[in-house]
Amino acid sequence: MRFKKGEISTQQIVLLIILLISFIVILFLLFRLDLGKESDEDICHNSVILRASPLPDAATPLQCSRTYVCISQDGSCEGMTNPDIIKVKTKRELYTEIAKKMADCWWMFGEGRVDYVGNSLKPNLYCSICSQIVFDNSLNKIDGINGKIDQKDFYSAIENINRSDGGESYLEYLTSYSTFSSFQNAISRQNVDFGTLSFNRPYFVMMGINSVVGVWKWSGVGAAAAVVGCLAAPFTGGASLGITAVIVSAAAGGGAGYLVGTTIKGEGVDKEFLRPVIIEANAEAFDRLGCKDILTSS
Repeated sequence: MRFKKGEISTQQIVLLIILLISFIVILFLLFRLDLGKESDEDICHNSVILRASPLPDAATPLQCSRTYVCISQDGSCEGMTNPDIIKVKTKRELYTEIAKKMADCWWMFGEGRVDYVGNSLKPNLYCSICSQIVFDNSLNKIDGINGKIDQKDFYSAIENINRSDGGESYLEYLTSYSTFSSFQNAISRQNVDFGTLSFNRPYFVMMGINSVVGVWKWSGVGAAAAVVGCLAAPFTGGASLGITAVIVSAAAGGGAGYLVGTTIKGEGVDKEFLRPVIIEANAEAFDRLGCKDILTSS
């Protein structure tokens, strides 16, 4: 049988159907990959690198924005309006998602290898809030969780959670220590507890850069008597890793403070960096860090 001009053959119809299905599958995979979110991280990272370059447009403002995240067991979220909801079913998944946010923050701002603030006559700490996180009450349904996260348990767990198959652990990436025991020994010598994260409070995932090397040697002077303060202590045992100080918040009654984060000397950069930390949002402890500027948009 001959086909009239303009008619579509069965073979052509099958080909069109295959092309249509292929197009739908490709769209589905693109949405699953969440390329928009990845692009935001890349845009921030690229603007950080550009800011540190000698190019004429190096003074361009950083294109980094804060993300709003709710971590939930059942997908509900009562503590934040229209957040990115991350569902977890186990304590390991919860710790992995927190570590991912901290690692993303460290990567976006150059991993201590990029000077994106330039020189300053005064020692200023420039902070970057990468994420604001709330923990939904549904997380209490997870075994081993009871309204809070023990940071000691968190850092211990991420020793055994790798960033990628065969890659380094989140603990090593975030602290430079390959084992939790060595990290714990360094912390314990500073009369510092690890502290806890409470589910009824919001938190920032942030990092920072000092415009002048050595600022941590005087940061928080006079704050020791405060119920909540920011102190700097020599990080004994960490010198070989370039770690310069432990940033702690003072405890009431002169007891052990709790860990906020650690600083590290820049790699090939004459600056010191506050490694990614998770700290209570709008807390006095955060205010006492004395951030000169917040280098992310809300």
